[in-house]
Parts: sequence; C-alpha cells; structure tokens
Amino acid sequence: MPGERHEHGSSSGRGTGLYVHLPFCASRCSYCTFVVTTHSRLIEPYIEALEQESSLIDLEAGTRLDTLYFGGGTPSQVPIPLFERLVATLSARYPLASGAEVTAEANPEDLSPHLLERWAAAGINRLSMGIQSFVPAELELLDRRHTAQTAANALEMVLTDGRFQVNADLMLAIPRQTVASLRISVDKILTYRPHHISIYLLEMDKPHRLRTYANRHPEAFPTDEQAAGLYLQVHDWLTSAGYLHYEISNFALPGHMARHNIRYWRSAPVHALGVAAHGLDGPRHWANLDNLHGYLLSLSQGTRPLAWSNHLSPKDELAQKVMLQLRLAEGAPGGLVAAVRQALPTFADKLSEFLELGLAVADETGGVHLTPRGWLLSNELFRELV
Repeated sequence: MPGERHEHGSSSGRGTGLYVHLPFCASRCSYCTFVVTTHSRLIEPYIEALEQESSLIDLEAGTRLDTLYFGGGTPSQVPIPLFERLVATLSARYPLASGAEVTAEANPEDLSPHLLERWAAAGINRLSMGIQSFVPAELELLDRRHTAQTAANALEMVLTDGRFQVNADLMLAIPRQTVASLRISVDKILTYRPHHISIYLLEMDKPHRLRTYANRHPEAFPTDEQAAGLYLQVHDWLTSAGYLHYEISNFALPGHMARHNIRYWRSAPVHALGVAAHGLDGPRHWANLDNLHGYLLSLSQGTRPLAWSNHLSPKDELAQKVMLQLRLAEGAPGGLVAAVRQALPTFADKLSEFLELGLAVADETGGVHLTPRGWLLSNELFRELV
C-alpha cells in the first residue's frame, strides 16, 4: 500500500532517492493488491536480479542517495545475509549521503534483537511496521499473521533500541470497525509514540479477498460517510497528541516526516529497482514489469525490465505536480496553482468550488492547501487534472 524529517538540513527536493521492491511475503493479506509472492525459493535469484538491474538503470555510479527505501512485500522476510549483501551492493554503487534516510518495511512478527542489530549495522535507520490494528477480530479479518500483543512488543522493542526512526501503519474502514475499536488501536499506538504514523483507508475498488467478503456481508463495511468520520476522528486524536497531519495519509512528530515519500509528493527524482517498481525524474516516468517471472527472465537476458516509460507534456507535468503537492498540508505554491488554473479551466472551476466550500484554503500569494475534509473529497478535484 504498499512512508520526512530533515534534521540534517537538506531539502527533500535535492539529491536522489532509490526505491527497491522486495515482493516476498509469508502469506497474502486479505486486502493485498500488491505484486508479491510467497515463493521463498525465488529470493536469492531475485536479489541477484536486483544487483544486476542496479547496473542498468539510468543512474550514474557514484551518485549519492539522500533516501533509500526497501518496500514490499516484506523486506523482513529476506534472509539477513542476503539483505545485507543487497544493501552493501547498492551502497557501493550509489553511496549514501551524510544523514541519508534508509528505510525498510517490516512485519511485527519478524522483528528480533538480532535482526535489529544486523539491520542497523547494514545502515538501516528507519523502520516502517505494518501493524494495521490492535484489535484481534480486525487483525483476523485482515489475515495478518501477528497478534496485537506481538505488535505491541515489536513497537516497544524497536523504540527502546533507539537506533531507528519508526513508522507504524494503521488501517481505517476495516469490516466491523467502529469508533470505539479504532480508539483502542490509536490509544495503544499513542502509548508508544512512534515518530511517524500512516493511516490508510481500506481500498474497496481493487480486487482482493475482502471484496469477495463484502459481496456476502455488505453490512460489515462502513458507509463512505462513516469511513470519512473515522478519518476525521483520527485526525483529531493524533493532532491533539502532538502529531502533524502533513499529508493525506501521514502524521509525524515534528522533525520526523518521511523524507523518501516527500520526494514523490514534491516531484523530486526517485529511481526504482524491482518488479513493478515505479520511478520518476522530472517529466520522465517509468515502471518495471509487474510479472515476477517476466522480470527475472528479462534480467537473465541482460535486458532492463521496463514495462513502459513516458515523458510527460508540459501541461501534464504541471497537472501532476499540483495534484501531488495538494496531498501535502503545505499545499501547492501560488505560481504553480496559477499556471494550472490557466492550463486547465475545469480544474480552476472545481478548485474555486473547493475554496468556496472551505475544503481548500488560499494564502496571500495564491498558494492553496486542502483541509482534512478537502483531502477526503480530493478525488473530485484531482479527476479534473487527468
């Protein structure tokens, strides 16, 4: 669903980021639509393919990385020696800048003092944990392998360790979730106060097992109005607890926003390795093959595994920039908003409607940001940009 801080003073708009997709999972969750596999026998050949791909991408050897992100899938499912080898290979080719943010996603049940020790030594300094809920019945519906207690123990262990910035994911609009059950999860996570919390609404417009469940039990799922209420309630709870709601789905303690993810929202360069991985650099956007066997076959033949590569027109680049920046609480600057208003009159009309309804706010320079209620309805605005 498959995540900031800039304590070191650089802007996330500078330098380069690299995303690495590790598609391995012990099992598939009921809401998952990502490109993942449970075939662990493919891990070693896949790591070899990533190493080969790293020499083929359009990123000059020696380029320093401001951010490096290992997502999935579940990077914590990769055997530690193979993971260490991959990090070392990439760091040798693309050295990490001073103060670089290096993130790895992990499931609570995979974490141990031994893994933390080895990952820290390899250079990982930020962990993103897929918790989703602290309510047992909700975890069961999501087909998560960990228990609420396992998640609590893992959070406590990682935060006590002290070497990592920590993000925890929670999910909204889970079947039979109520304000009371959501409060249990939020209260629990606030007892640990991770540096960063990501909140995701369950997506029902994509094919996964919970959609089949919804066909049989529609009464178990919240209405759109109820889901919106849960989102706004979480906004109130977390901001009252000192977290900044800095992006549609993301909250952070001051100084701990997700630097890698901010690169996407500010249209800063992010290169990408792995099956189904997406990259961007200015107007150029590209994606790898989303079939694991096709990806491995392409690299076995010495060919870069691209599925497509596009060069956005100036108008499309403007539209994408404003859409991504409106995801952020800081919003889009006046010059960009003015340019998009002129290029896309239907967007200008819809934006005026958002401003009149209080779903968006303009500053004295013409810059615009969306309110939390505006974020909930942002697709109505963003479709005018497509």
